[in-house]
Amino acid sequence: MKKVVYITDENIHNEMLKLSAIGNRSAVVDELVKSYELLQFCKIISPKRCTLEDLLSFHSADYVECLKRYNDEDDIEEVTDELQEFGLAYDCPMIEKVYDFATSIVGTTLAAVDAILAGAAIAINWHGGWHHAQRDKAAGFCYVNDIVIGIHRLRTRFQKVLYLDLDVHHGDGVEDAFSFSKYVMTVSFHQHEPGHFPGTGAVSSIGIGPGKGYTVNAPYSRDIIGDMFVPYFQNISSAVYNAFRPDVCIVQCGADVIVGDHLGGTNLIPEDCLKCVQQVLSWNTPTIFLGGGGYNVINTAKYWTQLTALILQKTISRDIPDNAFFPDFGPDFTLDIYRRNVKDGNTKDNLFRNEAFIEGNIHTLKGRMILFGYG
Repeated sequence: MKKVVYITDENIHNEMLKLSAIGNRSAVVDELVKSYELLQFCKIISPKRCTLEDLLSFHSADYVECLKRYNDEDDIEEVTDELQEFGLAYDCPMIEKVYDFATSIVGTTLAAVDAILAGAAIAINWHGGWHHAQRDKAAGFCYVNDIVIGIHRLRTRFQKVLYLDLDVHHGDGVEDAFSFSKYVMTVSFHQHEPGHFPGTGAVSSIGIGPGKGYTVNAPYSRDIIGDMFVPYFQNISSAVYNAFRPDVCIVQCGADVIVGDHLGGTNLIPEDCLKCVQQVLSWNTPTIFLGGGGYNVINTAKYWTQLTALILQKTISRDIPDNAFFPDFGPDFTLDIYRRNVKDGNTKDNLFRNEAFIEGNIHTLKGRMILFGYG
């Protein structure tokens, strides 16, 4: 079996408790994975906090200095002009020991990256995946962009990195960081309609300058079901993979894409997304799997546990095993998550038009890569 590493420890559980939007999610996820006895098939790695230099590989010195300064600040309730400038208000309020939190989050993803660099086939880090943070600003519950920092380190060994984002929200922070790059291809599947955060990610956004064509956005409308989403993902991701031929992949598996998330809007169940991830696994490329959104804690735990089992090629029972959070999985105490009885807001024609536009750009990109001897 391929070498798989799993990133976790109690310290990161405690750090993640600082995010009121997810509460004890990290502990619940790891406990459910453990209760299915899946961790025995992984090498468990305890992450270390990242360094100042790691943060500065993406984030601005002024933003990082602000995080450091407020790390030991007792009064974090007042929202100053400076904090608003850095996005540290509203959806990203100042939290206690914010620098320790930021370095811990990035440390989990760098531990996954280092495992891949050391020869692991797959690394799982459900504590990472904070894709909205910008270079000098927090956004969307994301204080630092562990993904961008992780990709920078991957690029010390691998020439071409493919980033796939399955979160229901557009992966804007990662896209913005690499929109000029032809070495990092970002592909985001997300709900896109008026009022849905962050409001970016139109199909027409394809990158800038030398990075033109290396950004792919595959938007959809609310209440999408698996019969529409799965082929949409499979067709686009296959076209991307065959053209780009990445050396390594990062997959952000935000669980807010699962039905029942109050910040989501799809009608997808885990089985739908498992089919998508199975395709990624079939590429036999070194891959890092990250978490991200997921604000229905129980559904998130069910989804990421099933993903872990899929990655490990293990079959698990639908019945929830005894664990420290067992009562929270009632009333049915199974892995089942049910679709809602609502009409899909998407049509095959609309998704096909997006797909045709994307595949047209990929065809053009592939021609350029051949012409200039890249790929």
